[in-house]
Amino acid sequence: LIHRLYELTKDRDPIVSTDVGQHQMWTAQFFKLAKPRRWLTSGGLGTMGFGFPAALGAQAAFPDKLVLCVAGDGSVQMNAQELATAVVHKLPVKVFVINNQFHGMVRQWQDLFYEGRYASSYLDV
Repeated sequence: LIHRLYELTKDRDPIVSTDVGQHQMWTAQFFKLAKPRRWLTSGGLGTMGFGFPAALGAQAAFPDKLVLCVAGDGSVQMNAQELATAVVHKLPVKVFVINNQFHGMVRQWQDLFYEGRYASSYLDV
C-alpha cells in the first residue's frame, strides 16, 4: 500500500507526515523521499497524533504542494477535531488511514515481551 502511494505521487514531490507506529515504519521503508524537508515525523518520541497537525502546518506553509499524512487507525483518533481546522483554512491535506484494528506497535511489543497477553491494543469497533 505505501509503495503504491509512493508510485502514484512521486512525480509531485510530496511532503509526507506520519504519527508513530507500524505505519510510520512502513512509510519510512517504502516511501522513498529523495529531497530534504519532505518527511515529517515525531521519530521515536512515541507521539500518536503528530502527523495530521504537522501535515496541516506543512500545507499552510506550502499551499501549492501535495501534502500526505499516513496515519494509523489509533493515531488518527488523537486529533480528529483538526478536520475542522483543515476545512476552515481550506487545507487540502490527503490523509491515508492504515486500519489494522490494533495499536499495532503496542501489540507487537506485547507479542515479543509479554507472551501475547494483550491489554488495550485492539480497536475493533
